[in-house]
Amino acid sequence: MKKIFLSLLLALPSAAGAYDRGELAEFNDLYRNGQYEEALEGYKLIIAKEPSNQWAWYNAGNALFRLNRIGPAVFNYAKAFMLDPRSQDILVNLDFAMRQTGQSLAPEGAPAALFYLYYVVSETELEALAILLFWLACLAGAACFLLDGGRGGDYAGRVSLAAAGLLVSTVVWLGARQSSPYSSAGVVTRAGGTRMLSGPGEKFKTYASAPEGRLVKILDTGDEAYYEIGLPKEGIKGWALKTEIEKL
Repeated sequence: MKKIFLSLLLALPSAAGAYDRGELAEFNDLYRNGQYEEALEGYKLIIAKEPSNQWAWYNAGNALFRLNRIGPAVFNYAKAFMLDPRSQDILVNLDFAMRQTGQSLAPEGAPAALFYLYYVVSETELEALAILLFWLACLAGAACFLLDGGRGGDYAGRVSLAAAGLLVSTVVWLGARQSSPYSSAGVVTRAGGTRMLSGPGEKFKTYASAPEGRLVKILDTGDEAYYEIGLPKEGIKGWALKTEIEKL
Protein backbone atom coordinates (compact mmCIF):
# COMPACT_ATOMS: atom_id res chain seq x y z
CA MET A 1 0.00 0.00 0.00
CA LYS A 2 2.82 2.40 0.88
CA LYS A 3 4.55 1.66 -2.44
CA ILE A 4 1.37 2.48 -4.32
CA PHE A 5 0.91 5.68 -2.32
CA LEU A 6 4.49 6.81 -3.02
CA SER A 7 4.16 6.01 -6.71
CA LEU A 8 1.06 8.18 -6.87
CA LEU A 9 2.78 10.99 -4.98
CA LEU A 10 5.72 10.95 -7.36
CA ALA A 11 3.83 10.35 -10.59
CA LEU A 12 0.83 12.66 -10.37
CA PRO A 13 1.05 16.43 -10.89
CA SER A 14 0.02 16.91 -7.28
CA ALA A 15 3.24 15.29 -6.11
CA ALA A 16 5.18 18.51 -6.38
CA GLY A 17 2.28 20.76 -7.28
CA ALA A 18 0.31 20.22 -4.09
CA TYR A 19 2.41 22.87 -2.43
CA ASP A 20 2.38 25.63 -5.06
CA ARG A 21 3.34 28.48 -2.79
CA GLY A 22 5.17 31.45 -4.24
CA GLU A 23 8.20 30.48 -6.30
CA LEU A 24 7.52 26.77 -5.81
CA ALA A 25 4.84 26.91 -8.52
CA GLU A 26 7.36 27.75 -11.25
CA PHE A 27 9.61 24.83 -10.38
CA ASN A 28 6.71 22.47 -9.83
CA ASP A 29 5.76 23.04 -13.48
CA LEU A 30 9.22 21.84 -14.46
CA TYR A 31 8.79 18.79 -12.24
CA ARG A 32 5.42 17.98 -13.81
CA ASN A 33 7.01 18.16 -17.26
CA GLY A 34 9.71 15.68 -16.27
CA GLN A 35 12.47 18.29 -16.08
CA TYR A 36 13.71 17.01 -12.75
CA GLU A 37 17.22 18.49 -12.87
CA GLU A 38 15.86 21.95 -13.63
CA ALA A 39 13.18 21.63 -10.95
CA LEU A 40 15.80 20.48 -8.45
CA GLU A 41 17.97 23.53 -9.12
CA GLY A 42 14.95 25.72 -8.47
CA TYR A 43 14.12 23.97 -5.22
CA LYS A 44 17.73 24.43 -4.12
CA LEU A 45 17.41 28.17 -4.73
CA ILE A 46 14.33 28.29 -2.49
CA ILE A 47 16.07 26.23 0.20
CA ALA A 48 19.03 28.63 0.15
CA LYS A 49 16.65 31.56 0.76
CA GLU A 50 14.16 29.75 3.01
CA PRO A 51 15.90 26.87 4.82
CA SER A 52 12.77 26.34 6.96
CA ASN A 53 10.54 25.74 3.90
CA GLN A 54 9.66 22.07 4.35
CA TRP A 55 7.96 21.81 0.95
CA ALA A 56 11.07 22.95 -0.89
CA TRP A 57 13.01 20.15 0.87
CA TYR A 58 10.21 17.68 0.21
CA ASN A 59 9.88 18.52 -3.49
CA ALA A 60 13.67 18.42 -3.87
CA GLY A 61 13.50 14.92 -2.38
CA ASN A 62 10.89 13.94 -4.98
CA ALA A 63 13.07 15.24 -7.82
CA LEU A 64 16.14 13.46 -6.46
CA PHE A 65 14.19 10.22 -6.08
CA ARG A 66 13.11 10.53 -9.72
CA LEU A 67 16.77 11.04 -10.67
CA ASN A 68 17.67 7.84 -8.77
CA ARG A 69 19.85 9.71 -6.25
CA ILE A 70 18.62 7.82 -3.24
CA GLY A 71 21.08 9.22 -0.68
CA PRO A 72 20.34 12.89 -1.36
CA ALA A 73 16.62 12.03 -1.58
CA VAL A 74 16.69 10.51 1.93
CA PHE A 75 18.54 13.58 3.21
CA ASN A 76 16.02 16.02 1.73
CA TYR A 77 13.03 14.02 2.97
CA ALA A 78 14.63 13.83 6.43
CA LYS A 79 15.12 17.60 6.50
CA ALA A 80 11.46 18.06 5.55
CA PHE A 81 10.45 15.58 8.26
CA MET A 82 12.40 17.43 10.94
CA LEU A 83 10.64 20.67 9.95
CA ASP A 84 7.16 19.14 9.67
CA PRO A 85 6.91 15.72 11.35
CA ARG A 86 3.10 15.70 11.12
CA SER A 87 2.89 15.66 7.31
CA GLN A 88 1.72 12.28 6.03
CA ASP A 89 3.18 13.00 2.58
CA ILE A 90 6.62 13.56 4.07
CA LEU A 91 6.33 10.57 6.43
CA VAL A 92 5.35 8.15 3.67
CA ASN A 93 8.03 9.29 1.22
CA LEU A 94 10.79 9.32 3.83
CA ASP A 95 9.84 5.85 5.05
CA PHE A 96 9.71 4.48 1.49
CA ALA A 97 13.07 6.03 0.55
CA MET A 98 14.70 4.70 3.72
CA ARG A 99 13.37 1.21 3.04
CA GLN A 100 15.24 1.24 -0.27
CA THR A 101 18.44 1.27 1.81
CA GLY A 102 17.34 -1.37 4.33
CA GLN A 103 16.17 1.11 6.95
CA SER A 104 12.80 2.20 8.27
CA LEU A 105 11.44 5.46 9.61
CA ALA A 106 10.37 3.98 12.94
CA PRO A 107 12.98 1.94 14.85
CA GLU A 108 12.56 -1.82 14.63
CA GLY A 109 10.29 -3.14 17.35
CA ALA A 110 8.87 0.29 18.18
CA PRO A 111 5.08 0.69 17.79
CA ALA A 112 4.43 2.99 14.84
CA ALA A 113 1.76 4.93 16.76
CA LEU A 114 4.19 5.62 19.62
CA PHE A 115 6.85 6.76 17.16
CA TYR A 116 4.48 9.19 15.45
CA LEU A 117 3.34 10.54 18.84
CA TYR A 118 6.99 11.02 19.81
CA TYR A 119 7.46 13.19 16.72
CA VAL A 120 4.05 14.90 16.73
CA VAL A 121 5.78 18.28 17.07
CA SER A 122 9.12 19.51 15.75
CA GLU A 123 12.06 20.40 17.98
CA THR A 124 11.57 24.07 17.11
CA GLU A 125 7.97 23.87 18.31
CA LEU A 126 9.07 22.11 21.51
CA GLU A 127 11.64 24.82 22.19
CA ALA A 128 9.03 27.54 21.63
CA LEU A 129 6.58 25.72 23.93
CA ALA A 130 9.23 25.42 26.66
CA ILE A 131 9.91 29.18 26.49
CA LEU A 132 6.19 29.97 26.61
CA LEU A 133 5.62 27.69 29.62
CA PHE A 134 8.63 29.17 31.42
CA TRP A 135 7.29 32.70 31.15
CA LEU A 136 3.76 31.58 32.01
CA ALA A 137 5.05 29.88 35.17
CA CYS A 138 7.06 33.00 36.08
CA LEU A 139 4.23 35.46 35.47
CA ALA A 140 1.64 33.31 37.22
CA GLY A 141 4.04 32.86 40.15
CA ALA A 142 4.54 36.61 40.39
CA ALA A 143 0.78 37.15 40.29
CA CYS A 144 0.33 34.57 43.03
CA PHE A 145 2.82 36.47 45.21
CA LEU A 146 1.20 39.85 44.54
CA LEU A 147 -2.34 38.54 45.09
CA ASP A 148 -1.45 36.51 48.17
CA GLY A 149 -4.51 35.76 50.26
CA GLY A 150 -7.15 36.17 47.58
CA ARG A 151 -8.94 33.85 45.22
CA GLY A 152 -6.96 35.33 42.35
CA GLY A 153 -3.74 34.42 44.11
CA ASP A 154 -4.84 30.79 44.56
CA TYR A 155 -5.80 30.56 40.91
CA ALA A 156 -2.50 32.09 39.78
CA GLY A 157 -0.63 29.66 42.02
CA ARG A 158 -2.35 26.67 40.44
CA VAL A 159 -1.61 28.03 36.96
CA SER A 160 2.03 28.52 37.92
CA LEU A 161 2.36 24.97 39.24
CA ALA A 162 0.63 23.50 36.18
CA ALA A 163 2.85 25.48 33.82
CA ALA A 164 5.95 24.40 35.75
CA GLY A 165 4.89 20.76 35.55
CA LEU A 166 4.27 21.01 31.82
CA LEU A 167 7.59 22.80 31.42
CA VAL A 168 9.44 19.92 33.08
CA SER A 169 7.65 17.41 30.82
CA THR A 170 8.47 19.48 27.73
CA VAL A 171 12.15 19.77 28.69
CA VAL A 172 12.33 16.00 29.29
CA TRP A 173 10.66 15.39 25.91
CA LEU A 174 13.07 17.80 24.23
CA GLY A 175 16.01 16.08 25.94
CA ALA A 176 14.80 12.70 24.72
CA ARG A 177 14.54 14.06 21.20
CA GLN A 178 18.17 15.17 21.38
CA SER A 179 19.16 11.49 21.63
CA SER A 180 16.84 10.33 18.83
CA PRO A 181 18.22 8.80 15.58
CA TYR A 182 17.61 12.12 13.79
CA SER A 183 19.54 14.26 16.26
CA SER A 184 23.28 14.82 15.67
CA ALA A 185 22.85 12.72 12.56
CA GLY A 186 23.73 12.79 8.90
CA VAL A 187 22.94 10.93 5.71
CA VAL A 188 25.46 9.29 3.40
CA THR A 189 24.86 11.05 0.08
CA ARG A 190 27.77 9.75 -1.98
CA ALA A 191 26.71 7.32 -4.71
CA GLY A 192 27.95 3.88 -3.71
CA GLY A 193 28.39 4.82 -0.05
CA THR A 194 31.30 6.10 1.99
CA ARG A 195 34.39 4.46 3.44
CA MET A 196 34.84 4.38 7.20
CA LEU A 197 38.48 4.84 8.19
CA SER A 198 40.19 4.09 11.49
CA GLY A 199 41.26 7.75 11.70
CA PRO A 200 40.77 11.12 10.01
CA GLY A 201 42.97 10.81 6.92
CA GLU A 202 43.97 8.65 3.97
CA LYS A 203 46.89 7.21 5.92
CA PHE A 204 44.39 5.29 8.06
CA LYS A 205 42.93 1.96 7.02
CA THR A 206 39.44 1.37 5.68
CA TYR A 207 37.71 -1.22 7.83
CA ALA A 208 34.02 -0.65 7.14
CA SER A 209 31.64 1.27 4.91
CA ALA A 210 28.27 2.97 5.15
CA PRO A 211 25.91 2.58 2.16
CA GLU A 212 24.33 5.45 0.28
CA GLY A 213 21.23 6.77 2.03
CA ARG A 214 22.25 5.41 5.43
CA LEU A 215 21.36 7.50 8.47
CA VAL A 216 24.48 7.78 10.65
CA LYS A 217 25.33 9.37 13.96
CA ILE A 218 27.87 12.19 13.74
CA LEU A 219 30.13 11.77 16.75
CA ASP A 220 32.90 14.30 16.07
CA THR A 221 33.01 17.32 13.75
CA GLY A 222 36.38 18.71 14.85
CA ASP A 223 38.45 17.59 11.87
CA GLU A 224 38.53 19.90 8.87
CA ALA A 225 37.80 17.23 6.27
CA TYR A 226 36.34 14.25 8.16
CA TYR A 227 33.41 13.40 10.42
CA GLU A 228 33.63 10.63 12.96
CA ILE A 229 30.45 8.67 12.35
CA GLY A 230 28.74 5.77 14.04
CA LEU A 231 26.44 2.99 12.88
CA PRO A 232 24.47 2.25 16.07
CA LYS A 233 22.83 -0.91 14.72
CA GLU A 234 26.20 -2.50 13.90
CA GLY A 235 27.94 -0.96 16.91
CA ILE A 236 30.84 0.42 14.86
CA LYS A 237 32.30 3.84 14.23
CA GLY A 238 34.88 5.39 11.95
CA TRP A 239 35.90 8.48 10.01
CA ALA A 240 34.33 9.52 6.72
CA LEU A 241 34.79 12.47 4.39
CA LYS A 242 32.49 15.39 5.15
CA THR A 243 31.85 15.82 1.43
CA GLU A 244 30.19 12.38 1.36
CA ILE A 245 27.80 13.01 4.24
CA GLU A 246 25.14 15.68 4.65
CA LYS A 247 24.55 16.75 8.23
CA LEU A 248 20.89 17.02 9.30
